[in-house]
Amino acid sequence: MKYDDFKIGYKGTFQKIVTAEDNRLFAEISGDDNPVHFDDAVGRRAGFLARVSNGFVQESRLAGALVQTFGSDNTTVVALEKSTRFLKPVYMGDEITASVEVVGRIESMCALKVKGICVNQHGEQVVDCDFTVKIHAS
Repeated sequence: MKYDDFKIGYKGTFQKIVTAEDNRLFAEISGDDNPVHFDDAVGRRAGFLARVSNGFVQESRLAGALVQTFGSDNTTVVALEKSTRFLKPVYMGDEITASVEVVGRIESMCALKVKGICVNQHGEQVVDCDFTVKIHAS
C-alpha cells in the first residue's frame, strides 16, 4: 500500500496483555526505573491500587498499531509528531487494545493525521494520542 491508499477512516489495532516483563524491559532500555512501576506498596502510596505500568509502555502499543496498520514490505511509516495524554492507570495483567485511525491527510507532505487510543479490557480509555505520520513507499 502507499499514501494514496490510506483514506480518512482507515484504521487498525494491536492488542497485548501488560506484563511485569514489559516494565522491566522498558526500564532497561529507557533508564526509567521509577519504583511505582515495580512495587505494589509504592503504587498504593502514590494513590493507585498497585504498581502501574509505565505509560510509555502503553504508548508503544500505539507504535505497534501504527506499524501493523500502515507499514508493509513496501511501505514505511515514520512518526513526525505526537501528543499523548495518559488518562487512567494500567496494571499488570491488563489487556490493552491500541487503535489508530486516519482522521486527516496532508497531501503536500504525503502525511496522515492519526488518532490513537488505548483501551483496557473493561473498555476504559487509558491513553489518547494524536500523531502526524509520513508514509514512504519503496
